[in-house]
Order: sequence, then structure tokens, then C-alpha cells
Amino acid sequence: MNTHRTYRVMYHVGDTLNLRTKGLEGHAALTQDTLTITGPSPVEVPIRELRGAELFRLHGLGRFIRISHERGTVYVSVVRFVLFGGYFASINFFRTGELARRLREAIEAGGRAF
Repeated sequence: MNTHRTYRVMYHVGDTLNLRTKGLEGHAALTQDTLTITGPSPVEVPIRELRGAELFRLHGLGRFIRISHERGTVYVSVVRFVLFGGYFASINFFRTGELARRLREAIEAGGRAF
């Protein structure tokens, strides 16, 4: 597997996510040291600060990852395409699951999973 894969994502920085939340478009990269999301509101979190990566379905519509870290929460979903400026996206079910698995492995190994 490519350990330096970049994912096209929709993300939201904050404690809650609902159907009216406008997502931000960006790209996520996971290295052995850091989770980096580039976009309008960039996020960079060292693996050692990650607390959890929970995979869930928002109102049964699509897969999201709730990433908890020392400074807050980020919601991420890997997407195929985005429409209407972030209000609609086609979520990549399998890639979102892959990113969640990689995040959990990195958290469990303390950043040594790669």
C-alpha cells in the first residue's frame, strides 16, 4: 500500500456536524508523524496528539471520520467530487474506510505504524 497517499476530502473543523454544515474542500495526507489537511482552513495534527478516529454515518447518508485530538475535533470524508461550493459531495465509501483504518493504526502504534 502507498503509505504517502493523498486523499481528496471534505472536512469540517468543530465539535458538531449536521446536514446544514458547509464542508471545506481540501486534501489530506497521513505520514508517520502528522495528519495534514490542506484547504481554506488548514489542519496539521501530530500523530501523538490524536485521540481517536471514529467512523460513522451521518443520517445514513455517507461515511465520515470523527477525528479527536488534543485541540479539538475534525470531521473528514474522502470524496469523488464536490458540487455547490461544498454543500453536496459524492463520498468515496471505501477510501473513507481506508483512511479511518490508517488513522486508527497510527494512533494505536503512536505514529510507528508506517
